[in-house]
Amino acid sequence: MFSSAEFRSAMRNVPGAVSIVTTGVRPGRHGLTLTAGCSLSTEPSSVLVCVNKSAGGHDTIKQSGSFCWNILTADHAELAKKFAGQDGSKGDIRFADGLWRQLTTGAPSLIEAICSFDCRVSGSYDAGSHTIFVGEVVAQTTNLDREPLVYVNGEFTVPKR
Repeated sequence: MFSSAEFRSAMRNVPGAVSIVTTGVRPGRHGLTLTAGCSLSTEPSSVLVCVNKSAGGHDTIKQSGSFCWNILTADHAELAKKFAGQDGSKGDIRFADGLWRQLTTGAPSLIEAICSFDCRVSGSYDAGSHTIFVGEVVAQTTNLDREPLVYVNGEFTVPKR
């Protein structure tokens, strides 16, 4: 058997695309950095994100029924740290940095993101410390000429091409 600390240590070696999941409208906007998200289906276009139940935006996603999954570029390491709460900021103040707009649901969309997927929640599933939110994509934007930001071994990095 292994401990949860050993599991966390092993998972730090799994590279993940860094993203910010946002929800709510001003002044009740929330956002959090995560690497636990992926595409789910193309028909209908769907994604899933895994959000810690103690995260500031968790309950707002449940209440609003929407979120925007913003995939970060190599230039967004500081923004990722801010939305991870490393500077102590919470809620709407985190949106002071970055250029934001609203697409269909009203959840904040990062203009400079590689991709932003504006979603309506179509399902949610309890998974221990997290909730898995399935989102049907109702709008999206892309900037595919940008380099992605990746998190591995406790650090932000840019993959070699």
